[in-house]
Amino acid sequence: MILILTTAPGIEDLVISELREKVGEGLRGTDTVNPGMVMAIMSDDVDLGVVRGMGTVENAVLILGVGSVGRDINTVRECMGKLNLEGLLTYYTANTTLGLEVDRSGEHDFKSPEAASVIGEFLSNYILGRTGLRPVFNLDNPDLEVRVIIVNDRCMVGINLTRRSLRDRPYRRYSHPASINPIIANAMIRILNPKPHTRICDITCGSGTIVIEGALNYGGSTYLCADIDRGHVLGALENIKAAGVYDKVDLLVMDATRPALRERACDYAIFNPPFGIRVEPIQGIKEFYHGLLTSLSELIRDSAVFITIRKSLVRSLARELGFDIVSERVVEQGGIYSSIFKLRVTH
Repeated sequence: MILILTTAPGIEDLVISELREKVGEGLRGTDTVNPGMVMAIMSDDVDLGVVRGMGTVENAVLILGVGSVGRDINTVRECMGKLNLEGLLTYYTANTTLGLEVDRSGEHDFKSPEAASVIGEFLSNYILGRTGLRPVFNLDNPDLEVRVIIVNDRCMVGINLTRRSLRDRPYRRYSHPASINPIIANAMIRILNPKPHTRICDITCGSGTIVIEGALNYGGSTYLCADIDRGHVLGALENIKAAGVYDKVDLLVMDATRPALRERACDYAIFNPPFGIRVEPIQGIKEFYHGLLTSLSELIRDSAVFITIRKSLVRSLARELGFDIVSERVVEQGGIYSSIFKLRVTH
């Protein structure tokens, strides 16, 4: 059994790590086929429900066939004709509406819409020829969605196992204007890798996504969700209750640069600070980050993980304020390339 798991570009290794945790010996092999796209080869007895419950995955696609394409659009038609797509018919009935999504990357003389037109025509004729039924396509809310992934010379045809993106968490009742992608929040918790029975603080918590992802996956620890805006804290409270982790989280209205907490109150910190894209002049951002990291150096016992576009500024301030940069990785969210830093205090 072959799956394609999509995620935020930059955390593919964390998808593989989580998959190993959940599937164990059922995982036979993995490959990163494209940024944000992991291929997983698994034994046929693996419960696909486990994959749908992964925190670092956006969508899961069950691959029915793999072929090759060239630069010309005709090679797409040829590839489809050579694949064994009998597995598709096991999911198709007279009452099934069909959807089609095409992802294409690489050097080709055709675009995704042109490939979708060719593939849609092929599928219509294929299903009609095998079943006598002409499929009805529904591009908005299909019963069965075919996903075709074309990466360079490789063409993979499968069906979406996820009716909706797994990033749409059911606990989301309130949305902060700059809410973090829950998939990236989950990845940040994995990067932090906190020890059990510790105190983890999000000092710019917004709608509470990071602490919720932490409490759902590292439930042995306790969490603090703090934000300078009371409205956001109340919104976070709504989400925290919906997630069922209210007993693990304390909430506080607080300025992160002047924390109303005792020294070393937290073992770890994990947060998504304001990017400051619209703040002028830039000196305002420098002052904010200086105050933030200064407070952080006094607040935590161990390490902190946070995401920011202010990479050079963080590197220089970390050296100035006595942090060790344990790791830095670039991730993409919403077309913006940010860095997830892990810093350790050296006191």
